[in-house]
Amino acid sequence: MFSLARVCVSGKSWGMLIRLFAVCGLLFSLVHAQGADAAAGAPQSEWKTLFNGRDFAGWDKYLSTPNGAAPIVPNDDPRNVFTITNLNGEAVIRVSGEVYGAITTKETFENFHFRVDFRWGEKRWEPRATVARDTGILYCATGQPNPGTGWMTSVENNIMEKGVGQWWSVNGAIIDVEGEFITAANELFIPYKKEGPGEQNIVWKKGAPRLTASPANGITPPFDVEQVFGNWNRVEVVYWGGHCIHILNGHVNTVVVNPRHKVGDSWRPLHEGKIQLQSEAAEVFFRNIEVKPIYELPREFMREALSPVVGKDGFTPLLTAAQLNHWKQAGSGKFTVENGVATGAGGMGLWWHSARPYTNFVLRGEFMQEQANADSGVFVRFPQPGNDPWVAVKQGHEVEIGDDPAGRERAWKTGALYPFQPRVENASRPPGEWNEYEIVCREHDYSVRLNGKLVTTWTDHTRRSKAGYIGLQNYKEGQTVRHRNLRVKELP
Repeated sequence: MFSLARVCVSGKSWGMLIRLFAVCGLLFSLVHAQGADAAAGAPQSEWKTLFNGRDFAGWDKYLSTPNGAAPIVPNDDPRNVFTITNLNGEAVIRVSGEVYGAITTKETFENFHFRVDFRWGEKRWEPRATVARDTGILYCATGQPNPGTGWMTSVENNIMEKGVGQWWSVNGAIIDVEGEFITAANELFIPYKKEGPGEQNIVWKKGAPRLTASPANGITPPFDVEQVFGNWNRVEVVYWGGHCIHILNGHVNTVVVNPRHKVGDSWRPLHEGKIQLQSEAAEVFFRNIEVKPIYELPREFMREALSPVVGKDGFTPLLTAAQLNHWKQAGSGKFTVENGVATGAGGMGLWWHSARPYTNFVLRGEFMQEQANADSGVFVRFPQPGNDPWVAVKQGHEVEIGDDPAGRERAWKTGALYPFQPRVENASRPPGEWNEYEIVCREHDYSVRLNGKLVTTWTDHTRRSKAGYIGLQNYKEGQTVRHRNLRVKELP
Protein backbone atom coordinates (compact mmCIF):
# COMPACT_ATOMS: atom_id res chain seq x y z
CA MET A 1 0.00 0.00 0.00
CA PHE A 2 1.25 3.51 -0.84
CA SER A 3 2.07 5.66 2.27
CA LEU A 4 2.86 9.40 2.39
CA ALA A 5 4.67 8.90 5.70
CA ARG A 6 7.46 7.05 3.89
CA VAL A 7 8.12 9.80 1.32
CA CYS A 8 10.90 12.33 2.06
CA VAL A 9 10.41 15.95 1.03
CA SER A 10 13.42 16.54 -1.16
CA GLY A 11 12.84 18.24 -4.48
CA LYS A 12 13.57 15.01 -6.30
CA SER A 13 11.10 13.10 -4.14
CA TRP A 14 8.42 15.72 -4.62
CA GLY A 15 8.86 15.38 -8.37
CA MET A 16 8.50 11.62 -8.11
CA LEU A 17 5.42 12.05 -5.93
CA ILE A 18 3.77 14.40 -8.39
CA ARG A 19 4.41 11.96 -11.24
CA LEU A 20 3.04 9.12 -9.12
CA PHE A 21 -0.14 11.05 -8.44
CA ALA A 22 -0.49 11.76 -12.16
CA VAL A 23 -0.18 8.06 -12.99
CA CYS A 24 -2.70 7.17 -10.27
CA GLY A 25 -5.07 9.78 -11.66
CA LEU A 26 -4.76 8.33 -15.14
CA LEU A 27 -5.43 4.82 -13.88
CA PHE A 28 -8.44 6.06 -11.93
CA SER A 29 -9.76 7.79 -15.05
CA LEU A 30 -9.44 4.60 -17.09
CA VAL A 31 -11.15 2.46 -14.47
CA HIS A 32 -13.84 5.12 -14.05
CA ALA A 33 -14.38 5.27 -17.81
CA GLN A 34 -14.84 1.51 -17.96
CA GLY A 35 -17.01 1.11 -14.89
CA ALA A 36 -18.95 4.34 -14.39
CA ASP A 37 -22.07 2.98 -16.02
CA ALA A 38 -21.79 -0.26 -14.11
CA ALA A 39 -21.41 1.56 -10.80
CA ALA A 40 -24.77 3.22 -11.35
CA GLY A 41 -26.38 -0.20 -10.99
CA ALA A 42 -29.40 -1.70 -12.69
CA PRO A 43 -32.84 -0.16 -12.11
CA GLN A 44 -34.86 -1.57 -9.25
CA SER A 45 -37.01 -4.60 -10.04
CA GLU A 46 -40.03 -4.66 -7.74
CA TRP A 47 -43.52 -6.11 -8.03
CA LYS A 48 -46.19 -3.66 -9.12
CA THR A 49 -49.87 -4.32 -8.44
CA LEU A 50 -52.07 -3.91 -11.53
CA PHE A 51 -55.44 -4.27 -9.78
CA ASN A 52 -56.32 -1.87 -6.96
CA GLY A 53 -59.42 -3.76 -5.80
CA ARG A 54 -61.75 -0.84 -6.52
CA ASP A 55 -61.92 -0.14 -10.24
CA PHE A 56 -60.26 -0.74 -13.59
CA ALA A 57 -57.70 2.06 -13.27
CA GLY A 58 -54.80 1.29 -15.60
CA TRP A 59 -56.92 -0.95 -17.84
CA ASP A 60 -59.06 -0.61 -20.95
CA LYS A 61 -61.91 -2.95 -21.91
CA TYR A 62 -62.05 -4.22 -25.49
CA LEU A 63 -65.10 -6.25 -26.51
CA SER A 64 -65.69 -7.82 -29.91
CA THR A 65 -68.38 -6.36 -32.11
CA PRO A 66 -71.15 -8.38 -33.82
CA ASN A 67 -69.55 -10.39 -36.64
CA GLY A 68 -66.46 -8.21 -36.23
CA ALA A 69 -68.03 -5.76 -38.63
CA ALA A 70 -67.65 -2.55 -36.64
CA PRO A 71 -64.59 -1.05 -34.96
CA ILE A 72 -64.19 -1.61 -31.22
CA VAL A 73 -65.16 1.25 -28.91
CA PRO A 74 -62.85 1.07 -25.87
CA ASN A 75 -64.55 0.64 -22.49
CA ASP A 76 -68.00 0.09 -24.00
CA ASP A 77 -69.29 -2.82 -21.87
CA PRO A 78 -73.12 -2.67 -21.74
CA ARG A 79 -73.44 -6.33 -20.64
CA ASN A 80 -70.96 -5.96 -17.77
CA VAL A 81 -68.65 -8.63 -19.07
CA PHE A 82 -65.92 -7.22 -16.83
CA THR A 83 -66.88 -6.27 -13.28
CA ILE A 84 -65.39 -6.13 -9.81
CA THR A 85 -67.09 -8.32 -7.25
CA ASN A 86 -66.66 -9.67 -3.75
CA LEU A 87 -65.76 -13.34 -3.55
CA ASN A 88 -65.45 -14.79 -0.06
CA GLY A 89 -64.68 -11.36 1.35
CA GLU A 90 -62.09 -10.47 -1.29
CA ALA A 91 -62.33 -7.97 -4.16
CA VAL A 92 -61.69 -9.78 -7.44
CA ILE A 93 -62.25 -9.22 -11.15
CA ARG A 94 -65.13 -11.21 -12.61
CA VAL A 95 -65.17 -11.99 -16.32
CA SER A 96 -68.57 -13.31 -17.37
CA GLY A 97 -67.27 -14.67 -20.69
CA GLU A 98 -70.52 -13.78 -22.45
CA VAL A 99 -68.74 -11.74 -25.13
CA TYR A 100 -65.23 -12.32 -26.47
CA GLY A 101 -62.83 -9.58 -25.46
CA ALA A 102 -60.10 -8.60 -22.99
CA ILE A 103 -59.14 -6.14 -20.32
CA THR A 104 -55.93 -4.52 -21.51
CA THR A 105 -53.21 -2.68 -19.63
CA LYS A 106 -52.68 0.91 -20.66
CA GLU A 107 -48.99 0.40 -19.96
CA THR A 108 -46.62 -1.54 -22.19
CA PHE A 109 -44.00 -3.93 -20.87
CA GLU A 110 -40.64 -5.13 -22.18
CA ASN A 111 -38.86 -7.93 -20.29
CA PHE A 112 -41.04 -8.75 -17.32
CA HIS A 113 -42.34 -11.32 -14.87
CA PHE A 114 -46.16 -11.36 -14.72
CA ARG A 115 -48.36 -13.36 -12.37
CA VAL A 116 -52.07 -13.69 -11.68
CA ASP A 117 -54.39 -16.03 -9.78
CA PHE A 118 -57.46 -17.43 -11.55
CA ARG A 119 -60.49 -19.45 -10.47
CA TRP A 120 -63.20 -20.83 -12.73
CA GLY A 121 -66.85 -19.84 -12.40
CA GLU A 122 -69.85 -21.95 -13.34
CA LYS A 123 -71.18 -20.21 -16.45
CA ARG A 124 -70.25 -21.10 -20.01
CA TRP A 125 -71.41 -19.65 -23.30
CA GLU A 126 -71.59 -20.53 -26.97
CA PRO A 127 -69.59 -21.31 -29.02
CA ARG A 128 -67.70 -23.06 -26.17
CA ALA A 129 -70.61 -24.09 -23.96
CA THR A 130 -69.80 -27.82 -24.14
CA VAL A 131 -65.99 -27.84 -24.27
CA ALA A 132 -63.22 -26.95 -21.82
CA ARG A 133 -63.44 -23.63 -20.01
CA ASP A 134 -61.10 -21.13 -21.60
CA THR A 135 -59.45 -17.75 -21.00
CA GLY A 136 -55.84 -16.61 -21.24
CA ILE A 137 -53.02 -14.15 -20.82
CA LEU A 138 -51.97 -12.30 -23.97
CA TYR A 139 -48.62 -10.51 -23.68
CA CYS A 140 -46.36 -8.43 -25.90
CA ALA A 141 -49.72 -7.36 -27.33
CA THR A 142 -49.41 -4.84 -30.12
CA GLY A 143 -51.48 -3.09 -32.77
CA GLN A 144 -55.23 -2.70 -32.78
CA PRO A 145 -57.56 -5.28 -31.22
CA ASN A 146 -59.25 -7.62 -33.67
CA PRO A 147 -62.93 -6.52 -33.92
CA GLY A 148 -63.97 -10.18 -34.06
CA THR A 149 -62.32 -11.07 -30.73
CA GLY A 150 -61.06 -7.97 -28.94
CA TRP A 151 -57.58 -9.51 -28.88
CA MET A 152 -54.38 -7.84 -30.04
CA THR A 153 -51.57 -9.53 -31.95
CA SER A 154 -49.62 -11.14 -29.12
CA VAL A 155 -48.10 -14.17 -27.44
CA GLU A 156 -50.61 -16.33 -25.57
CA ASN A 157 -50.26 -18.21 -22.32
CA ASN A 158 -53.57 -20.01 -22.52
CA ILE A 159 -55.66 -20.68 -19.42
CA MET A 160 -57.83 -23.64 -20.30
CA GLU A 161 -58.98 -26.73 -18.47
CA LYS A 162 -56.32 -29.41 -19.12
CA GLY A 163 -54.34 -26.88 -21.14
CA VAL A 164 -53.03 -24.09 -18.90
CA GLY A 165 -49.73 -22.93 -20.43
CA GLN A 166 -50.67 -23.59 -24.04
CA TRP A 167 -49.66 -21.32 -26.90
CA TRP A 168 -52.15 -20.53 -29.64
CA SER A 169 -51.62 -18.15 -32.53
CA VAL A 170 -53.31 -14.78 -32.08
CA ASN A 171 -53.88 -12.82 -35.30
CA GLY A 172 -51.37 -14.92 -37.25
CA ALA A 173 -48.39 -14.83 -34.85
CA ILE A 174 -45.93 -17.75 -34.91
CA ILE A 175 -43.28 -19.08 -32.51
CA ASP A 176 -40.57 -21.76 -32.10
CA VAL A 177 -40.60 -24.67 -29.65
CA GLU A 178 -38.80 -27.89 -28.79
CA GLY A 179 -41.45 -30.56 -29.22
CA GLU A 180 -43.18 -33.15 -31.34
CA PHE A 181 -46.47 -33.25 -33.17
CA ILE A 182 -49.25 -35.04 -31.34
CA THR A 183 -49.97 -38.43 -32.85
CA ALA A 184 -52.24 -41.33 -31.98
CA ALA A 185 -49.28 -42.95 -30.24
CA ASN A 186 -48.58 -40.14 -27.77
CA GLU A 187 -52.01 -38.50 -27.50
CA LEU A 188 -53.07 -40.84 -24.69
CA PHE A 189 -50.41 -39.35 -22.38
CA ILE A 190 -51.18 -35.66 -23.07
CA PRO A 191 -53.74 -33.96 -20.77
CA TYR A 192 -55.29 -31.80 -23.51
CA LYS A 193 -57.51 -33.67 -25.93
CA LYS A 194 -58.09 -31.90 -29.21
CA GLU A 195 -61.51 -30.38 -29.74
CA GLY A 196 -61.77 -31.28 -33.39
CA PRO A 197 -60.35 -33.91 -35.75
CA GLY A 198 -58.54 -31.29 -37.82
CA GLU A 199 -56.23 -30.07 -35.04
CA GLN A 200 -52.52 -30.69 -35.62
CA ASN A 201 -50.90 -29.61 -32.39
CA ILE A 202 -47.47 -29.87 -30.80
CA VAL A 203 -46.61 -31.06 -27.31
CA TRP A 204 -43.72 -29.25 -25.60
CA LYS A 205 -40.85 -31.67 -25.03
CA LYS A 206 -37.61 -30.26 -23.68
CA GLY A 207 -34.64 -31.32 -25.79
CA ALA A 208 -36.73 -32.41 -28.78
CA PRO A 209 -36.06 -31.05 -32.29
CA ARG A 210 -36.96 -27.42 -32.91
CA LEU A 211 -40.31 -26.81 -34.59
CA THR A 212 -42.06 -23.66 -35.75
CA ALA A 213 -45.70 -23.56 -34.69
CA SER A 214 -47.72 -21.97 -37.46
CA PRO A 215 -51.12 -20.29 -37.01
CA ALA A 216 -52.64 -23.72 -37.73
CA ASN A 217 -50.90 -25.35 -34.75
CA GLY A 218 -51.23 -25.10 -31.01
CA ILE A 219 -48.59 -25.98 -28.41
CA THR A 220 -49.67 -27.80 -25.26
CA PRO A 221 -47.91 -28.89 -22.03
CA PRO A 222 -47.12 -32.57 -21.42
CA PHE A 223 -48.58 -32.54 -17.89
CA ASP A 224 -51.33 -30.85 -15.88
CA VAL A 225 -50.96 -29.44 -12.35
CA GLU A 226 -54.16 -27.39 -12.25
CA GLN A 227 -56.00 -27.37 -8.91
CA VAL A 228 -59.38 -29.09 -8.55
CA PHE A 229 -62.31 -26.99 -9.84
CA GLY A 230 -63.28 -24.28 -7.37
CA ASN A 231 -59.71 -23.58 -6.17
CA TRP A 232 -57.35 -20.77 -7.09
CA ASN A 233 -54.39 -21.34 -9.42
CA ARG A 234 -51.38 -19.14 -10.02
CA VAL A 235 -50.23 -18.59 -13.61
CA GLU A 236 -46.99 -16.79 -14.47
CA VAL A 237 -45.20 -15.54 -17.56
CA VAL A 238 -41.48 -14.85 -17.61
CA TYR A 239 -40.57 -12.95 -20.77
CA TRP A 240 -37.01 -11.84 -21.48
CA GLY A 241 -35.28 -11.22 -24.79
CA GLY A 242 -37.58 -13.40 -26.87
CA HIS A 243 -37.70 -16.22 -24.30
CA CYS A 244 -41.24 -17.12 -23.17
CA ILE A 245 -41.57 -19.28 -20.06
CA HIS A 246 -45.03 -20.31 -18.82
CA ILE A 247 -45.52 -21.46 -15.23
CA LEU A 248 -48.52 -23.02 -13.47
CA ASN A 249 -48.58 -23.37 -9.68
CA GLY A 250 -44.78 -23.16 -9.56
CA HIS A 251 -44.10 -25.64 -12.38
CA VAL A 252 -42.63 -24.61 -15.75
CA ASN A 253 -44.96 -26.26 -18.27
CA THR A 254 -44.18 -24.61 -21.63
CA VAL A 255 -41.07 -22.89 -23.02
CA VAL A 256 -41.15 -21.17 -26.42
CA VAL A 257 -38.91 -18.66 -28.18
CA ASN A 258 -38.85 -16.12 -31.02
CA PRO A 259 -42.47 -14.86 -31.03
CA ARG A 260 -43.07 -12.94 -34.24
CA HIS A 261 -45.77 -11.60 -36.52
CA LYS A 262 -46.05 -10.55 -40.13
CA VAL A 263 -45.64 -6.87 -40.97
CA GLY A 264 -45.93 -6.42 -44.71
CA ASP A 265 -43.67 -9.05 -46.23
CA SER A 266 -41.41 -9.39 -43.18
CA TRP A 267 -41.58 -11.24 -39.87
CA ARG A 268 -41.02 -8.91 -36.94
CA PRO A 269 -40.37 -9.95 -33.33
CA LEU A 270 -42.98 -9.46 -30.63
CA HIS A 271 -40.64 -8.05 -28.01
CA GLU A 272 -42.81 -5.64 -26.04
CA GLY A 273 -46.42 -4.63 -25.63
CA LYS A 274 -49.48 -4.60 -23.43
CA ILE A 275 -50.96 -7.44 -21.38
CA GLN A 276 -54.52 -8.68 -21.91
CA LEU A 277 -56.72 -10.98 -19.81
CA GLN A 278 -59.25 -12.67 -22.05
CA SER A 279 -62.99 -13.16 -22.03
CA GLU A 280 -63.59 -16.36 -24.00
CA ALA A 281 -67.02 -17.90 -23.32
CA ALA A 282 -66.30 -19.00 -19.73
CA GLU A 283 -66.85 -17.31 -16.39
CA VAL A 284 -63.55 -16.75 -14.57
CA PHE A 285 -62.25 -14.70 -11.64
CA PHE A 286 -58.84 -12.99 -11.36
CA ARG A 287 -56.93 -11.65 -8.35
CA ASN A 288 -53.37 -10.74 -7.30
CA ILE A 289 -52.42 -9.30 -10.69
CA GLU A 290 -48.78 -8.21 -10.52
CA VAL A 291 -45.85 -7.49 -12.79
CA LYS A 292 -42.22 -6.51 -12.38
CA PRO A 293 -39.54 -5.54 -14.92
CA ILE A 294 -36.54 -7.85 -15.20
CA TYR A 295 -33.08 -6.98 -16.51
CA GLU A 296 -31.80 -10.52 -16.77
CA LEU A 297 -33.37 -13.95 -17.03
CA PRO A 298 -33.92 -15.18 -13.46
CA ARG A 299 -31.28 -17.76 -12.64
CA GLU A 300 -33.79 -20.50 -11.86
CA PHE A 301 -35.06 -20.34 -15.47
CA MET A 302 -31.75 -20.12 -17.36
CA ARG A 303 -31.59 -23.85 -18.03
CA GLU A 304 -35.04 -23.66 -19.58
CA ALA A 305 -34.18 -20.95 -22.12
CA LEU A 306 -33.65 -21.83 -25.77
CA SER A 307 -31.12 -20.41 -28.18
CA PRO A 308 -32.95 -18.32 -30.80
CA VAL A 309 -31.10 -20.17 -33.59
CA VAL A 310 -30.46 -23.88 -34.14
CA GLY A 311 -28.25 -25.43 -36.78
CA LYS A 312 -25.56 -23.91 -38.96
CA ASP A 313 -27.58 -22.44 -41.82
CA GLY A 314 -27.48 -18.73 -42.58
CA PHE A 315 -24.22 -17.89 -40.79
CA THR A 316 -21.53 -15.77 -42.47
CA PRO A 317 -17.97 -16.88 -41.59
CA LEU A 318 -15.71 -13.95 -40.67
CA LEU A 319 -12.23 -15.54 -40.70
CA THR A 320 -12.12 -16.83 -44.28
CA ALA A 321 -9.40 -15.66 -46.65
CA ALA A 322 -11.85 -13.32 -48.39
CA GLN A 323 -13.05 -11.82 -45.10
CA LEU A 324 -9.55 -11.15 -43.76
CA ASN A 325 -9.31 -8.10 -46.04
CA HIS A 326 -11.98 -6.45 -43.88
CA TRP A 327 -10.12 -6.80 -40.55
CA LYS A 328 -8.26 -3.79 -39.16
CA GLN A 329 -6.08 -3.25 -36.10
CA ALA A 330 -6.77 -0.42 -33.63
CA GLY A 331 -4.17 0.26 -30.97
CA SER A 332 -1.08 -1.77 -30.21
CA GLY A 333 -0.27 -5.33 -31.15
CA LYS A 334 -1.60 -7.49 -33.92
CA PHE A 335 -3.43 -10.66 -34.91
CA THR A 336 -1.89 -13.32 -37.09
CA VAL A 337 -4.04 -15.88 -38.91
CA GLU A 338 -2.85 -19.37 -39.79
CA ASN A 339 -5.07 -22.24 -40.92
CA GLY A 340 -8.17 -20.30 -39.89
CA VAL A 341 -6.89 -19.60 -36.35
CA ALA A 342 -6.41 -15.96 -35.31
CA THR A 343 -3.88 -15.33 -32.54
CA GLY A 344 -3.53 -11.98 -30.77
CA ALA A 345 -0.34 -10.51 -29.34
CA GLY A 346 1.19 -7.26 -28.10
CA GLY A 347 -1.91 -5.45 -26.79
CA MET A 348 -4.11 -4.08 -25.37
CA GLY A 349 -5.47 -3.68 -28.89
CA LEU A 350 -8.58 -4.25 -30.97
CA TRP A 351 -8.87 -6.25 -34.18
CA TRP A 352 -12.18 -5.35 -35.78
CA HIS A 353 -14.22 -6.42 -38.79
CA SER A 354 -14.84 -3.28 -40.84
CA ALA A 355 -17.11 -4.65 -43.59
CA ARG A 356 -20.36 -3.52 -41.97
CA PRO A 357 -22.10 -2.92 -38.64
CA TYR A 358 -24.69 -5.35 -37.25
CA THR A 359 -27.84 -4.70 -35.23
CA ASN A 360 -29.65 -7.84 -34.01
CA PHE A 361 -27.57 -10.98 -34.48
CA VAL A 362 -26.15 -14.24 -33.19
CA LEU A 363 -22.35 -14.47 -33.06
CA ARG A 364 -20.71 -17.87 -32.66
CA GLY A 365 -17.06 -18.75 -32.34
CA GLU A 366 -14.39 -20.71 -30.52
CA PHE A 367 -11.45 -19.66 -28.37
CA MET A 368 -8.52 -21.33 -26.61
CA GLN A 369 -6.45 -19.86 -23.80
CA GLU A 370 -2.76 -20.73 -23.87
CA GLN A 371 -2.11 -19.84 -20.22
CA ALA A 372 -4.22 -19.71 -17.05
CA ASN A 373 -4.03 -15.90 -17.07
CA ALA A 374 -4.63 -15.55 -20.83
CA ASP A 375 -6.90 -12.62 -21.61
CA SER A 376 -9.03 -11.52 -24.53
CA GLY A 377 -12.57 -10.45 -25.28
CA VAL A 378 -15.23 -10.32 -27.97
CA PHE A 379 -16.54 -6.82 -28.64
CA VAL A 380 -19.90 -6.05 -30.23
CA ARG A 381 -21.88 -3.01 -31.32
CA PHE A 382 -19.16 -0.35 -31.17
CA PRO A 383 -18.70 2.50 -33.70
CA GLN A 384 -15.74 2.81 -36.03
CA PRO A 385 -12.80 3.06 -33.61
CA GLY A 386 -10.12 4.62 -35.79
CA ASN A 387 -6.91 3.73 -33.96
CA ASP A 388 -8.42 3.84 -30.46
CA PRO A 389 -9.35 0.43 -28.96
CA TRP A 390 -11.01 2.19 -25.99
CA VAL A 391 -13.88 3.18 -28.29
CA ALA A 392 -15.04 -0.45 -28.17
CA VAL A 393 -14.72 -0.52 -24.37
CA LYS A 394 -16.58 2.71 -23.75
CA GLN A 395 -19.19 2.63 -26.51
CA GLY A 396 -19.70 -1.05 -27.29
CA HIS A 397 -19.91 -4.14 -25.12
CA GLU A 398 -17.32 -6.79 -24.29
CA VAL A 399 -17.85 -10.46 -23.55
CA GLU A 400 -14.89 -11.27 -21.33
CA ILE A 401 -12.43 -14.08 -22.04
CA GLY A 402 -10.08 -14.65 -19.12
CA ASP A 403 -10.39 -14.71 -15.35
CA ASP A 404 -9.05 -12.11 -12.94
CA PRO A 405 -6.18 -14.08 -11.29
CA ALA A 406 -6.99 -12.62 -7.88
CA GLY A 407 -10.64 -13.58 -8.27
CA ARG A 408 -11.78 -10.16 -7.10
CA GLU A 409 -14.13 -8.97 -9.78
CA ARG A 410 -17.08 -11.18 -10.73
CA ALA A 411 -17.52 -9.28 -14.00
CA TRP A 412 -13.91 -10.09 -14.99
CA LYS A 413 -14.69 -13.74 -15.67
CA THR A 414 -15.01 -15.63 -18.94
CA GLY A 415 -18.55 -15.20 -20.28
CA ALA A 416 -19.32 -12.03 -18.31
CA LEU A 417 -20.40 -8.79 -19.96
CA TYR A 418 -17.57 -6.64 -18.68
CA PRO A 419 -17.87 -4.57 -16.50
CA PHE A 420 -21.65 -4.75 -16.14
CA GLN A 421 -22.91 -8.30 -15.66
CA PRO A 422 -21.19 -11.31 -14.11
CA ARG A 423 -21.77 -14.84 -15.34
CA VAL A 424 -23.86 -17.17 -13.16
CA GLU A 425 -21.58 -20.20 -13.51
CA ASN A 426 -18.18 -21.21 -14.85
CA ALA A 427 -18.55 -23.28 -18.00
CA SER A 428 -15.11 -22.68 -19.55
CA ARG A 429 -12.59 -25.43 -20.24
CA PRO A 430 -8.96 -25.49 -19.05
CA PRO A 431 -6.14 -23.77 -20.97
CA GLY A 432 -5.16 -25.69 -24.06
CA GLU A 433 -8.74 -26.75 -24.86
CA TRP A 434 -11.12 -25.10 -27.31
CA ASN A 435 -14.32 -23.48 -26.03
CA GLU A 436 -17.47 -22.78 -28.04
CA TYR A 437 -19.52 -19.65 -27.42
CA GLU A 438 -22.67 -17.99 -28.65
CA ILE A 439 -23.44 -14.31 -28.13
CA VAL A 440 -26.96 -13.06 -28.87
CA CYS A 441 -27.56 -9.32 -29.30
CA ARG A 442 -31.24 -8.46 -29.68
CA GLU A 443 -32.54 -4.95 -28.97
CA HIS A 444 -30.83 -4.05 -25.67
CA ASP A 445 -30.73 -7.67 -24.52
CA TYR A 446 -27.54 -9.74 -24.42
CA SER A 447 -26.99 -13.41 -23.68
CA VAL A 448 -23.89 -15.60 -23.65
CA ARG A 449 -23.73 -19.38 -23.98
CA LEU A 450 -20.46 -21.11 -23.23
CA ASN A 451 -19.96 -24.75 -24.22
CA GLY A 452 -23.71 -25.19 -24.52
CA LYS A 453 -24.65 -23.54 -21.20
CA LEU A 454 -26.39 -20.19 -20.85
CA VAL A 455 -24.09 -18.36 -18.42
CA THR A 456 -25.01 -14.68 -18.77
CA THR A 457 -28.13 -12.67 -19.58
CA TRP A 458 -28.39 -8.91 -19.31
CA THR A 459 -30.51 -6.00 -20.43
CA ASP A 460 -28.43 -2.89 -21.07
CA HIS A 461 -30.04 -0.29 -18.82
CA THR A 462 -27.42 2.24 -20.01
CA ARG A 463 -29.00 2.02 -23.49
CA ARG A 464 -25.77 2.03 -25.46
CA SER A 465 -25.97 1.63 -29.22
CA LYS A 466 -28.04 -1.20 -30.69
CA ALA A 467 -25.80 -1.40 -33.77
CA GLY A 468 -22.09 -1.52 -34.45
CA TYR A 469 -19.06 -3.56 -35.39
CA ILE A 470 -17.61 -6.87 -34.19
CA GLY A 471 -14.08 -7.15 -32.86
CA LEU A 472 -11.58 -9.25 -30.91
CA GLN A 473 -9.20 -8.06 -28.21
CA ASN A 474 -5.48 -8.82 -28.21
CA TYR A 475 -3.66 -8.60 -24.90
CA LYS A 476 -0.06 -8.39 -23.75
CA GLU A 477 2.60 -11.05 -24.28
CA GLY A 478 2.25 -14.16 -22.17
CA GLN A 479 -1.55 -13.90 -22.09
CA THR A 480 -2.38 -15.49 -25.44
CA VAL A 481 -5.85 -16.40 -26.69
CA ARG A 482 -6.54 -17.99 -30.07
CA HIS A 483 -9.83 -17.64 -32.01
CA ARG A 484 -11.40 -19.67 -34.80
CA ASN A 485 -14.69 -20.40 -36.56
CA LEU A 486 -16.09 -16.92 -35.93
CA ARG A 487 -19.43 -16.51 -37.71
CA VAL A 488 -22.49 -14.28 -37.55
CA LYS A 489 -26.18 -14.52 -38.42
CA GLU A 490 -28.62 -11.63 -38.43
CA LEU A 491 -31.88 -11.75 -36.49
CA PRO A 492 -35.10 -9.92 -37.41
